[in-house]
Amino acid sequence: MLLLAAIAAPALAQRTTGEIVGTVTDESGAVLPGVTITIRGSGVPGAPTVVSSETGAYRFPALPPGDYTLEFTLQGFGTLRRENIPVGVGAVVELKALLKVSTLSETVTVTGESPVVNLASTTVSTNYNQEWVASAPIRHFSFFDLVNSAPGVSATSTVGSSTSATTLGSTTNDNVYAIDGTDLSAPTGGTAWPWPNADAIQEIEVLQLGASAEYGNVMGAVFNVVTRQGGNAFHGDGTYYGQTQGLTSRNTTVAQECAGVDDCPSAGLPYNRAQWRDTTWQISGPIVRDKFWFFGSFEYQNDYDSQPGTDPAFPAKSTSRRVFYKFNYNISDNHRLMHGYHNDYWSFPGVPSAVTAPSTVNIGHGDNPTPNLVYTGVLSSKTFVEARLAGYYGKDSTDPLIEGQPRVQPRIINNDTGQITGGISSWGDAKTWRTGASAKVSHLADRFLGGSHDVKLGVQYTGGGRDAILGVNDYLYIVGGKQSYGYTRLPYHTGGLIRGLGFYADDTYRLGNVVTFNLGLRYDHSQAKYPSFPVLDASANPTGTVSPGNDDVYHWNVVSPRAGATWKVNSSGKTVVKGYYGLLYRGIFLNDFTAAIPSVTPKFIFDVTPSGGRTNFSVVSSNANLAIDHGYNDPYSHEAIFQIEQELANNLGLQVNYVYKRGYDYPGWQDIGGQYGQVPYIDNQGVEASGKTVSVFRLLTPFNRSVFQMTNVAGLYSRYNGVTITGTKRMSNNWQGTLSLVLSKSEGREPSSILGPASAQTGTSGTFGTIGRGGTNGGPNDFVNTDALLLGDRPVVAKAQLIYRLPYGFQLSGNLQHQTGRPWARQIRVAGLNFPARP
Repeated sequence: MLLLAAIAAPALAQRTTGEIVGTVTDESGAVLPGVTITIRGSGVPGAPTVVSSETGAYRFPALPPGDYTLEFTLQGFGTLRRENIPVGVGAVVELKALLKVSTLSETVTVTGESPVVNLASTTVSTNYNQEWVASAPIRHFSFFDLVNSAPGVSATSTVGSSTSATTLGSTTNDNVYAIDGTDLSAPTGGTAWPWPNADAIQEIEVLQLGASAEYGNVMGAVFNVVTRQGGNAFHGDGTYYGQTQGLTSRNTTVAQECAGVDDCPSAGLPYNRAQWRDTTWQISGPIVRDKFWFFGSFEYQNDYDSQPGTDPAFPAKSTSRRVFYKFNYNISDNHRLMHGYHNDYWSFPGVPSAVTAPSTVNIGHGDNPTPNLVYTGVLSSKTFVEARLAGYYGKDSTDPLIEGQPRVQPRIINNDTGQITGGISSWGDAKTWRTGASAKVSHLADRFLGGSHDVKLGVQYTGGGRDAILGVNDYLYIVGGKQSYGYTRLPYHTGGLIRGLGFYADDTYRLGNVVTFNLGLRYDHSQAKYPSFPVLDASANPTGTVSPGNDDVYHWNVVSPRAGATWKVNSSGKTVVKGYYGLLYRGIFLNDFTAAIPSVTPKFIFDVTPSGGRTNFSVVSSNANLAIDHGYNDPYSHEAIFQIEQELANNLGLQVNYVYKRGYDYPGWQDIGGQYGQVPYIDNQGVEASGKTVSVFRLLTPFNRSVFQMTNVAGLYSRYNGVTITGTKRMSNNWQGTLSLVLSKSEGREPSSILGPASAQTGTSGTFGTIGRGGTNGGPNDFVNTDALLLGDRPVVAKAQLIYRLPYGFQLSGNLQHQTGRPWARQIRVAGLNFPARP
């Protein structure tokens, strides 16, 4: 076996292709070596060939998603042609071929007969092909609209555009988002950064469970987006989505719309859809046939609207201009290069209301250049290599919506009238980036230890970070007709860096024709750091002094074993039983510790004198009492799956899974300087008061002795039990569909357990366990009655996606979803606990 040194983003082993493997036999069942197998399809140039080995085995690795035709020829036997063989992202299609002795030149053609059960892996995943992507009856704002349709995936918001999701008990931070193998997950908290144009997508793979050792630093789902590519024929397409005010209903009354609005028109101020236009244009084709292909896409999107109670003459204007191109260059039949580039030039304004002046509304804007370069080499029918260099380099800023308005301007809140005037709440400039490079080798050894082995070896590196200058404008409050008090805070420079190195080995071990083992092991080294930052003045200019840096905030060395087994219950392979176990680690996020970086400035409250001066300054919030545990460990989870797959008919499959997941070592904040005692509290407030006595924690020592350390907090955990049922119908007889039902229970205590039901289930440290000087955090009281259903608990998630081809090129499609859950709990503030503010 060959070990190839390589580097890549440990958060994702880049997977953008599938493969076809199989054996060739005669009518007696004897293997046939020396058979020439030719493959044709839009994803490969020309007609590549391989020859079956001495065991009759053959393999076509690194196939772009699409449909393929295979032709098997051997002198003395009739030719066999297998047509319309679908290959998805990450799929290993096992295709057996049986040749019949014949002295005649005859060809037997078999169309559309390929297994719908996965015989080579124990993953729980869903693939959406290009036909579904193009026809899905959902908003095509971005690829989030597509991935959130997958079984068991629950968007954090059902209103507007949701850019994060929970899946089968995992937090929103546990997922990985990728485009053409480039990890788009932000190093800050794991959210997706660039948003590719949905009409540039060829296929989406949602890998939820059973990840092999290629996948590191991910405890949730991998949302893998593979973009379209060119071919030997020229193609072009375009789409247009539009909405006008005439297509928008009204769900507010004139009284509601005019509340607090001076000179409100008699017709009211309803929600106004000023403009919704989303058009995309795609073109592809050959530069040189069978040698050099191109694909290009451009999206032009405007989303202009006015909220109820606001002047429709001044709508909020969200814009996005997404560009994408891809070049595929075939150096030779077995060596290929791919270069892709995505960028999203965007601007998203704040949402105004009836009580906010236009000068108080901000706008975020920026772009996210995302290049990649991939080399694929097929060294033989048994060995191929891949090397990759990729990354994204985002820039974003927050400014006043009104052009020319100064960034630094006090924001005035009139407590008497509720009106807000003056400047925007905050401003800033930031850069967020991730760079990765990778290479791997895959080798098929078809005679070793009594079976065949598909071995993958690789080593992976990533580097990323964020560098930001942030400013919070002064807040001034009017009480009784005059300015009474306010808040102030100096701008600050902040950020952080992550580095990671990972090695992995995977083996798909086929023992005979009945049992397949998937064995994997990976090692990851990860490190967090932050540099020195300039200390800034009120205008964000450097003062000449710098804050201290830290080259080793903490580091991790973890080993992750994975093991799976597949048993073909019958010789046809139509019934398969599988099992899987994996130990998965999360990976480093800057959001866990950046609150404690020394460059972050404190916030002060002050009184306003009758002459407009400021006096009596006191600290409201500060990170002077925050610390980071150098021994903080990587959160992890144990994952187990029991699975049954059944081919019900040609092109129709059923998969049933039982899933168990248990997560440990979540981060939070722990007071290592203060002392607490338990005191009784009677729950007698509110209409839902229980009357029970609850033990709560009272701070016994002065608050200035408290030091809150970010660490692995004992008592934080997650537990998930679920059953997933998915039926998949490939396109045949003019229809295709995916139907799914997930029944589950997600419970435990995570950092987000102290938040309200409208919040997302997150796994970063947040504020769990802290006590703010002017905030409402509860310190150790965050543990009281928070061991319960998690925010992402969805007892029932049912989904159906269907496409039916009508005559004359028309299509009918549907996307149906039903979910239950989103637990709700009462929260009570308790006085007398010696906190600076009531928890």
